[in-house]
Order: sequence, then structure tokens, then C-alpha cells
Amino acid sequence: MKTKIIRTILPAISGILTVLGLLVIINIIVHNGDAFTKPDNGFFKYFVPIATIIAIIIQASLTLPFWEKFKQRKRIYGLTLTRFTGVICIISGLIFGFVFWERALGIREFIAVSLTGIIAFSVYWTINLVILRQLDKL
Repeated sequence: MKTKIIRTILPAISGILTVLGLLVIINIIVHNGDAFTKPDNGFFKYFVPIATIIAIIIQASLTLPFWEKFKQRKRIYGLTLTRFTGVICIISGLIFGFVFWERALGIREFIAVSLTGIIAFSVYWTINLVILRQLDKL
């Protein structure tokens, strides 16, 4: 039971904190150091608790069962773990872009936000799966 709790919480929180750090760096670069003083800093205030809860739920209900299937069978739906994760990151990043896209700023904003989402999800899943692999080795 303790192992399942660790496998559920540690990778999810590590991934969320890494993505938060990445988003802060992107915000600082784009807004010249105003990451926490811009009007949209509510994103950071609400991002951590909401994303952490969602990540833990997804980790427990989807990620761990898929992880076990990938360990038993090297392919699911004809895809390896890397390809499956890549597809998930692209789809999730595009959904992220669509949700946070400010339509008044045009299609370039959608592309920029979607790329940010794809990068964020790629970083999250890379950290998550690397930690799961390390926990399995222990």
C-alpha cells in the first residue's frame, strides 16, 4: 500500500513542480521578470493545487494501470511507451492551447500557447515516467 501511495504521489508532484518552474521561467523571459506581478498571475496561484489534484487522480486511475500494461506488453494500441506518450503530449498540448488561447490575439497566440502546452506536458510526462522507472528499480 505504501508503495502504491509513493508511486502515485511522488511522480505527479515532481512533474507538476518541474512544469511550474518551467512556466515561471517562460513567463519571466516573455514578460521581462514580471512572472508574479502580471494580471494573469492567478494562473500560478490556482495552477499548483488544481493541477496537483488532477495529476494525482490521473496518476492513480490511468497512469499506473497503463504503466503496468506497458511493463507486461511492450506495446499498447500498437504504440510503444515513447510514441504513446508523445501522442498524449501533443493532444494535451493542443487542448491546453485551445483552453488558454486568447482569440483576440489571433492564430499565432494559439500556436504559441499550444507549443507551451506541448512542452509542459512533455516535461511532465518525462519526469513522471523517469521517476516511475526509478521506483520500479528500487
